[in-house]
Amino acid sequence: MKKIVKTLAAAVLLSGLGGTASAAYIGYSWNDLYDPNPDLTIPPSRTYTHDITDAASGSFRPGIDYIDNYSLSVHLYDDHYDSWWNAFELARVDVPGTEGDRFFFGVGGTEFGGWSLAGWLQLNLTGTYTVTIESLAGDFLFGASRLDARGYRAVPEPGTLALLALGLIGMGVALSRRRNP
Repeated sequence: MKKIVKTLAAAVLLSGLGGTASAAYIGYSWNDLYDPNPDLTIPPSRTYTHDITDAASGSFRPGIDYIDNYSLSVHLYDDHYDSWWNAFELARVDVPGTEGDRFFFGVGGTEFGGWSLAGWLQLNLTGTYTVTIESLAGDFLFGASRLDARGYRAVPEPGTLALLALGLIGMGVALSRRRNP
């Protein structure tokens, strides 16, 4: 009987140690490209969502992986390259948390920006990022949008898994000895 108790205690100890070891984190990046084909005319306003939880973007795992920085690039361009009206065209890009502080973009090419605390939280909690583009003056085309997120991916340590396996084996041996006296 004492032998079984010692074996069970060792198995519980080993499996408990397996749970206390922490996972390692490695630097990682995720990206998502939203490219409507054909390019969309603005106005009216357009809302779309970047999703970095799919396999194509590296499968961000909300609650497990961590994003510490990100950037958004939006490609807007004029549909009439030689028009004098180009100087008066203006777009607004709304991202999470910027409803009162919107980002204004010209329409000459790729524009960068769009970081906000609410956007960072949305990315870490859901792996998605919602963007709305609207025209304030004139009409133009929306070519593409790219979200680049950088952070850390959780990777389980081999030692943790080995200790857990040893604990389970020990419990199995103890139970089989108990059944076969």
